[in-house]
Amino acid sequence: MLKKPKGINALIVYILIRSIFLTVMEFSSPIFRDRSKLSPRYVPAELPHREKQVEEIRYALKGSYFKPDEFPLTVLQIIGSAGIGKTSTVLKSSKLLEDEFANNRLKLVTAYVNLKLHGGNKYAIYRLLLERVAPELPAQGMSAEEMLRYLLRHLRDKKIYVIIILDEIDYLIKISKDSGGIIYDLTRLNEFDPDKPCNVKGVIFIARSTDFYSRLDPAELSTLGRVPMKFTTYSINQVSDILVSRCSEAFNAIAIGSDIIDEVSKFTTSPSVNGDIRYALDLLLYAGNLAESGGTGRVLADQVRKVHGQIHPSISSLDVEELSRNQILTLIAIIRALKTKRRQYVDLKEIRLHASLLAEEFKIKKLDVEDHLDDLNIKNIIEMRSLKEIGIHSISLNELEPLLQGQIERRNGHKSTRGGSGENGN
Repeated sequence: MLKKPKGINALIVYILIRSIFLTVMEFSSPIFRDRSKLSPRYVPAELPHREKQVEEIRYALKGSYFKPDEFPLTVLQIIGSAGIGKTSTVLKSSKLLEDEFANNRLKLVTAYVNLKLHGGNKYAIYRLLLERVAPELPAQGMSAEEMLRYLLRHLRDKKIYVIIILDEIDYLIKISKDSGGIIYDLTRLNEFDPDKPCNVKGVIFIARSTDFYSRLDPAELSTLGRVPMKFTTYSINQVSDILVSRCSEAFNAIAIGSDIIDEVSKFTTSPSVNGDIRYALDLLLYAGNLAESGGTGRVLADQVRKVHGQIHPSISSLDVEELSRNQILTLIAIIRALKTKRRQYVDLKEIRLHASLLAEEFKIKKLDVEDHLDDLNIKNIIEMRSLKEIGIHSISLNELEPLLQGQIERRNGHKSTRGGSGENGN
């Protein structure tokens, strides 16, 4: 306990120390050291059981930092299911390559685009690439191809080299008509000005499977190639190693034990989750929140099991973050229709009714749910057998709705007029 001193100067020092002490106490947690380390967007310094893949990517681009103008454009494909380290591995590899370029007094920039989050048409994607590499360049008034030519010329003039990473390319191809053209363009960047060096040294496509090959024409498939780098799912021991490493950064030492990591590893490697580390991180985060709010002092197995029973493997916190506002509202409309009818499936007419009420609740002109159903279905968030059979399975609707509504409120500062929980969504 801090003792109150005598004298004006001593009193000022006491007030400052007490203020710092109370601030530290207010923001300290008995459970978490740094909960941001459980974010799927965090790329740790070490990637257990992906060291081999990091080296394979670096080897494919080895030499690009010695004589970059002579090094050819290299195209890579990274294939594997969700949450098994594809994106983290590629970003880690690109960071190491940036360091190699810097050691040779060269500048390498990584242009990463998640097409599931930022995707659209060719123009929008090329404009985003331009912003990632050279935000000072104007893009207005130029066509998509003109933007690429402008970017390549700018890179040569400034002696900047680039690695382009397009994540979730298979998702884009499913929803966009001109996505194949993007593959064709980016794999032939060295042909835009064949007499000049191409400063884009690598283009890396990340996908969950090679199913998208069937949607490409022969020329596009030829430029892409048919030899992807495939990531296998993690074993239970590998998941455990990864979680031990991540928990050492995220939790206080006494807050989590090996029994909890074993439990989470078991759930993560079950057939329904299939080694998705993002799911494991969500499980740990929400169980940690329960431990913190419940004052248990450490994460308990019962808390892990409770969270596991409430969240669905196909709907992670990252999935929710990547949904647009209207996609989230469409999902809420489906949930409320299912609650009202108390059926496994509802038809489009019932969803439209709740969408109309949501539009009034959130003060928007109109919510056209038809524009978003296909997208939610492709993402495996809903099941749509037909326009008369639309449902959501293996998840508590009462748990999902507050999560979605909270996401909306965080984005726009809007406080919904609905409150509480229950069958009526109140």
